[in-house]
Amino acid sequence: MSDRKAAKRLNRIRLETQGISPTTYRNIAEREGQKIQQCLETKCTEVFEQNGFNANGEMTDNSEFKPAEGRHIEKDDIINAADELNIKDFKLSDYESSEHTVNISVDDVCVKRQSDKRPKDEAPQPKRVYNTVIHVQNTKGSYILNSSSILGALKLLIGLLLNCGLLRQQLVFFVDGARELHNAIPKMFAFTNYKIILDWYHLRKKCQEQLSMALKGSKTRNEFLDKLLPCLWLGNINGAILLLRNIESDKIRNSDIILKLIEYLERVRDYVPCYAIRKKLGLRNSSNRGEKSNDLVVSARQKHNGMSWSSVGSRAFASVASASSNCQLHAWVHNTTIDFKIAA
Repeated sequence: MSDRKAAKRLNRIRLETQGISPTTYRNIAEREGQKIQQCLETKCTEVFEQNGFNANGEMTDNSEFKPAEGRHIEKDDIINAADELNIKDFKLSDYESSEHTVNISVDDVCVKRQSDKRPKDEAPQPKRVYNTVIHVQNTKGSYILNSSSILGALKLLIGLLLNCGLLRQQLVFFVDGARELHNAIPKMFAFTNYKIILDWYHLRKKCQEQLSMALKGSKTRNEFLDKLLPCLWLGNINGAILLLRNIESDKIRNSDIILKLIEYLERVRDYVPCYAIRKKLGLRNSSNRGEKSNDLVVSARQKHNGMSWSSVGSRAFASVASASSNCQLHAWVHNTTIDFKIAA
């Protein structure tokens, strides 16, 4: 709830007419959020030291860490699913065993930035404050992490997985098409057994938006999408690119956008599996858990009309919301500590 409503409710509970003010409540929440985030980062640093990693989450020469080989679904089950769907071309490595996998959804969210100063001659400032939210899930439970940057969030993720003994398992990242994520994950997790899967919703949305600008009329776009999307659902990037290159010229409004869409598909080629087989095997195709975590941790509180946030305030409130989602606020209030482990 808003600072004003929260302060009013606290004063009613405490039977005070002149109690805590909204400003005081906000300052307390920001201070506690900063302390929570600092506690997590301290625990992360301690885990790195105990396991032979440096402060940036990179293995040192003293590290004895060795990733285990990923476990996949039984080959016969994959072949049977492919036969039922009449699919001939597929890779066994695209279908991990859910019992030995950590599913990770990573997403950025931005809110309107509050200006620190207001003189007319003020230098231009960023218009947005960014938070990176990560949802981690395995068969035991889930955990939400947040940070002000992608690299900061991924560093916390490495610490969490090390602390839970999960870094040796198969890591599956579900992401949207953001280039920053596609670059950061291989950089930070090159020493692990990981793979990246492009969220189906974002892939479909990207094609719909680009083709709306590239083709003449919604009818032409929809007719072409009826051919393109089934191709992508089967993971057939080559077939999708061939369709794009063979669009009739009299249906094209802007050919440059078609070329950009082809470049995009080439860039994400390695992250597009056969979604149809994954669905048949009961595996995830979506990063919707990360999207929902963003909503719980940041958007529901910070993205309203007229709201603007400082970098410190936005991150601090997100840290408090993350601790609440992880059921850690009680431990923090009474023991000033956070349990840095995945729990049910």
